[in-house]
Amino acid sequence: MISNITASSPQVLSGHQALKNRQAMTETSSVHNAQTDTHNNIRSRQFDFSNMTLEEQSNAAEALYQQGVLSLGEVAFLTGRYNLIKHDGELGGATLAQAKAEKFDVIGQLKENLSAVKSQGTATQDVVRNYETMINKLEVYQFGFHASA
Repeated sequence: MISNITASSPQVLSGHQALKNRQAMTETSSVHNAQTDTHNNIRSRQFDFSNMTLEEQSNAAEALYQQGVLSLGEVAFLTGRYNLIKHDGELGGATLAQAKAEKFDVIGQLKENLSAVKSQGTATQDVVRNYETMINKLEVYQFGFHASA
């Protein structure tokens, strides 16, 4: 004789609960994997804009242009200082040796420059927007999201 299993049957509830538990574990695992993937992607970035030399900044900008991340104007902006130092041997007290050896936070420096430009009150909206766009692109590349407040 076959018995009917109803929704109130303990067998159905335990089967349903097991399914819910498996789904919850799968969702938790998926979230953890996504977080791990994001963390690994950040660590696997080709360039670290929080700690690089002017020479590395220039090389990174050119590579990111080739990958379609940066525009030609952004490359010119990021490579200009190093190229002038390389051409002249020195610029504003920075030597070629320093440009190849001294590391700095590119994103932090851009934020400081933007703050200085804004405080002077002479920057056009285009200049401010260009700085903000550059900072955003580098933060997205570096951290995987827009980190500026």
